[in-house]
Amino acid sequence: MGFLVNGVGDIPFAVPLALAAAVGYGPLNELGARNRLMAISSLLRDVQARCGVQCVAELTSQAWNRYAAAKEFTPKDYSYFKSYAAITETHLPDYLEKLTPQQYVTVEPHILPCLPRRFRQQYVPSAVHREGAKQRRKAKADLVAPLHTLLVALVRVRKQQVQRLRAAYHEALTQVQTSGAELPLAFSYEEELITVNREAQTISDICFEKQKVALHFVLWDRRSWVKAHPKDYSSRTKRNAKQCRDEFATQQFFVQCLNPANELLWFGDLIKCRLFQINEPRRMTPEDAQHRKEILAQFGTILGLKSSRDGILAPAEDLSRALNEAMIRTGALLFDVESLYRGCLFGAALTTIALTNGSRMCELLQVSADRFKARPYIVTSHEQPDGEERVMHVQLLLPKGKRTEAERKLFPISDWSWELLREIAEELRRAHDNRIPVVHPNYFNTKHDDLVPERYLFQWDASPDGRWGAFAPEDVSSLLRFILYGLEFRTREGEPFSVTVHLLRHVMATTAHHEYEVPIEAVARVLHHEYQPGMVPVSTAYYSAEPEESSWVAFASFQKDVEVRAASLLVEWPSAHEIADMDEELRESFEHWHTLLETTFGFCGNIDLCPRGYNRTLCIGCPHLVVDPRKRKNILHWLGVYGRLAEELEAQGNEVDARQYRLLVRDLEKHLKDMEFLQAAIEDGTHRPIFLLRPATSCEGIIVDAEA
Repeated sequence: MGFLVNGVGDIPFAVPLALAAAVGYGPLNELGARNRLMAISSLLRDVQARCGVQCVAELTSQAWNRYAAAKEFTPKDYSYFKSYAAITETHLPDYLEKLTPQQYVTVEPHILPCLPRRFRQQYVPSAVHREGAKQRRKAKADLVAPLHTLLVALVRVRKQQVQRLRAAYHEALTQVQTSGAELPLAFSYEEELITVNREAQTISDICFEKQKVALHFVLWDRRSWVKAHPKDYSSRTKRNAKQCRDEFATQQFFVQCLNPANELLWFGDLIKCRLFQINEPRRMTPEDAQHRKEILAQFGTILGLKSSRDGILAPAEDLSRALNEAMIRTGALLFDVESLYRGCLFGAALTTIALTNGSRMCELLQVSADRFKARPYIVTSHEQPDGEERVMHVQLLLPKGKRTEAERKLFPISDWSWELLREIAEELRRAHDNRIPVVHPNYFNTKHDDLVPERYLFQWDASPDGRWGAFAPEDVSSLLRFILYGLEFRTREGEPFSVTVHLLRHVMATTAHHEYEVPIEAVARVLHHEYQPGMVPVSTAYYSAEPEESSWVAFASFQKDVEVRAASLLVEWPSAHEIADMDEELRESFEHWHTLLETTFGFCGNIDLCPRGYNRTLCIGCPHLVVDPRKRKNILHWLGVYGRLAEELEAQGNEVDARQYRLLVRDLEKHLKDMEFLQAAIEDGTHRPIFLLRPATSCEGIIVDAEA
């Protein structure tokens, strides 16, 4: 009804559209009915504008043919005609059959006529549309798929960059709140700006371009800002600030960046051009206004990145308005660190989940603290179980096309996605008295009518009754655009396109099957597709299909491999001068930048602080170890050492300690086998690891005396 009043108004087809809404509502949920009505309304408006049609009686075959002659049809027109045909060929006839003759006479002037016979087949054929859409999606997926691992790595490093910014902000905040420091308070730290070389089209071409900068900030609150800029504010505002009244009653902190916008990590331009608000800001310079339009064109939208939830990317309306006005008056680069960090956290989680399990939009929005399951599995290596047991985290969600609790399916959650979701849960608990609010699914979620209120994780600033709080699909799209901003994607024809959740789904499937050799049955099962294995008879396919457990193990291995490889792309390579002072310089760099270290058998693929509280020198059995075949001699040395120790302990009757050394021998043999496979791949040219760009430290330079 709201759309009929606000979106249709008094156009000549208002009554026919109302009738179409009434007869077509039952088979669809509210959102689906609204979208269908919007499509029909758009079609009829276009017919009216092009052909001068003013009423239902004028929608004749001749009018439709004139419209077709005057129109160059696009993929969007296909959806318009599909919606129109669904109403006129199915729902209206079913409704009219139930009417009495008198009732029929009453509604007859308002009945939308069917399209001319074979009109859709001639002008907007479904087969051509589906094939065209499929080819367009595949072309984009094929362009992005080689960069899949890069995207996982880039999202990870960007989240950590904002985490370091937040840590520096909290340190400054502590000085003000507990140490008595006065505002404004300057603070700074060193950071590395990381971009991707624009020429990269495949993994082998990828490299991160890094530039060290000193980031300089000033911590403000609204009172100190007004006090420092008296000419920009009225006497009343200055008086309220001085007396801590009205909008100044609560202390609200924000940060000013003193660096140029292009040095504020990857999002400085988004803040400068005020992309976190929908409407174009007032009093922008012509250059900034043009830059804003260019960024929006790159995003494929005419709107900004404003979230429907206050505190995601931008603060609540009151502080957002104050910062916007201050930026207009002074040109300063102002932002709320906490809102920006939350936007990065949620954006990183959404993007990583989509890249590692291919969830659709409606499935991402369902991720819930109430739907986690743990599934143990045995790791396989080269198609053989190696005895290591791990736990796979899964979500029990409602896939596309399913509507009941009994139809929920498992969606695997990668290790890093799990960590991000845990952090989101902690953020929600801190904001809501140590609890995660129960909220209703967002109205614009296509699964809205099939879901119930629960502790959805993609929510913020929930209302007390839980009616508001869950993210909308547009929030997800904005967060994806934010976290991936700076990467330019173009078709082979040179047309720009933006990354969507559905595109990431296709990219994940393409990468999993073609690059990581995940069986197509496993990919189909994780995507919740109905897999038809060629022309194999149904009975044969049933007995020869890959077991479900094998599919889950294969996909869990894919998720682990993706994240380990993504981490390896972030290795911080020392210069020749730094190599001379390897130990001291690398340790200092690691502690300050969370970058990576050379290890006894290769390199560390973990870009966080070391998770191991023991045996850090050798890293035996560590899942983050990236083996280097040039260090084969090191493994052989330690195999001999631990083998001898195990034998000596067994001879002494100390079976407990001997078993520990035997387990180390087992892990070393696994690392040795991995080295052999990698060496074979290097020799036949199928894989060239990034670490070959640097020399390996000699065996003698790493091995320590086992007896010591």
